[in-house]
Amino acid sequence: MMPMDWVFILPWLLFALLGVLIVAGVPIAMSLVLTAFGVILLDPRLTFWVMFQRMYNGMDSFVLLAVPLFLLAGNLMNSAHITDRLITLCMRLVGHFKGALAHVNVLVSMLFAGVSGSSTADSAGVGTVLIPAMKREGYPVRFAVAVTAASSVMGIIIPPSINMIVWGALTNTSIAGLFLGGIVPGVMIGVAQLLLNLIYVRRYDVPVRQRASFSQLMSSGKDGLLAAGIPIVIIGGITLGLVTPTEAAVIAVLYAMALGFFVYRELTVKHVLDASTSTVRLCSLSLFSLVGAAIFGYLISFYQIPPKLMAGVNITDPIVLLVIMAAVMLLVGTFMDSLPAMAILAPIFQPLAMQAGVHPVQFGVIGVMALGLGLITPPYGLCLMISAKIGGIPLLKALATTLLYLAVMLVVIVLLILFPELILSVPRWLTPDFV
Repeated sequence: MMPMDWVFILPWLLFALLGVLIVAGVPIAMSLVLTAFGVILLDPRLTFWVMFQRMYNGMDSFVLLAVPLFLLAGNLMNSAHITDRLITLCMRLVGHFKGALAHVNVLVSMLFAGVSGSSTADSAGVGTVLIPAMKREGYPVRFAVAVTAASSVMGIIIPPSINMIVWGALTNTSIAGLFLGGIVPGVMIGVAQLLLNLIYVRRYDVPVRQRASFSQLMSSGKDGLLAAGIPIVIIGGITLGLVTPTEAAVIAVLYAMALGFFVYRELTVKHVLDASTSTVRLCSLSLFSLVGAAIFGYLISFYQIPPKLMAGVNITDPIVLLVIMAAVMLLVGTFMDSLPAMAILAPIFQPLAMQAGVHPVQFGVIGVMALGLGLITPPYGLCLMISAKIGGIPLLKALATTLLYLAVMLVVIVLLILFPELILSVPRWLTPDFV
C-alpha cells in the first residue's frame, strides 16, 4: 500500500516536475511526457499501459486531421506565390495611405488567416516578403518585425483556426460555432492594429504611393479574390453542414493546389513535396505536444486536481471568471505553446464557466485568444522569434513596439468579455439552431 501522505504529494509533484523541466530548457512536449512518466513510475496504482493508451487516444481524433491539412494549405499558398498576390491586392487598396506596407501587413494577415489557420505560417509567409520590403522603404526594423508578429496572431482567431479545432475537440464545443464566433473578434483586432499603424507611422519618413487605377484594382482583385475565396468555401461548407472541418481542410488543400497548378501555374511537384515536408516538421511538433498533453491531462483528472484547486471557489459572475481565466491563460501562454496549454487549462476552467453561465463559444474564443497572445510574448513568443529572425535583429529589440500591439489586443479581449454578443451574434445570425 502507498502511504497517504505520498498520495497527497504526487499531484503537486506533477506540476513541480513540469516546471523544473521547462525552466531547464526541455521542449514542452517532451517535458509533458517525462513528467507523466516520472509520476506514473512513482504511483503503483498506474501502469505504463495507461500512459501509452492515453497518448494514443490524444491523437485518435478525426477532427485533428484538419490540423496538418490546413498547415499544408498555407504552405502551398506560399509555394504558389498566392501570398504575393494577396499582398499586391492589399497594396493597391491602401497603397496611397502613409504607412501603406504596415497596413498591408495587417490586411494580408487577415486574408492569409482565412486559409492556413496558423499564425506561425502567417508570420513566416508574410514576413519573408514584407519585412525586407519595409526595411527598404525606411521603416525601422523593430517596427516591421512588431507589426508582422502582432498581425500574425489573427491566424488563430479568424476562421479556419487550428487552435479552435483543437479547442472544440478537447471541450466538445461546436467547431462551426467557434469559427463563426471568431469572425468579429478577428476583424476587431485587425481594425485596432490598423488604427495603431496610422498613429505610429506619422513619425516615419516613408513613401506614399499613387492611388491605384481602376484597371489595376480589377487585375489584382481577380487574383486576390480567388485566394480569398478559400475561407468563404470553408466556412460556408461547415456552417451549412455540407462538410466537416477535416473535409473542409481537404478542400482548402485541393483549392490551393488547383490555383497553384492550373490558374497561376507557379506550383510544381517539387513545391508540393517541399511544402509537405515543411508541414510534417511543423505539425509533428504541435501534435506531439497534444500527445504529451493528453497523458498529462489524464493525470490531472486522475488526481482530481481541478476539484481540489477549485474547492470553495464559487465564481458566479461570468465577467470576473473570464477576466481571471484570460489572465491565467495569458500568463501560461507566455511560457508554453497554446496547444498543450489549452489541453491542460480548458478542463480546469470549463466546469467553472458552465457554473457561471458562460456560453461555451464565448469561453472558447476568449480562451484561444488569450493563449494565442503568448505567440508574441517572450520567452515563448514563437511568432515574434520568427519575425525577428527574418528581420535579422534580436527579439528584445522589437519587444517594446510589440507590446503596444499587445495592449490593443488586450483591449479587444476586455470588450469581448464585457459584450458577449460581439462573439455570439454571427453564429446566432447564420445558424438559427445555435443557442
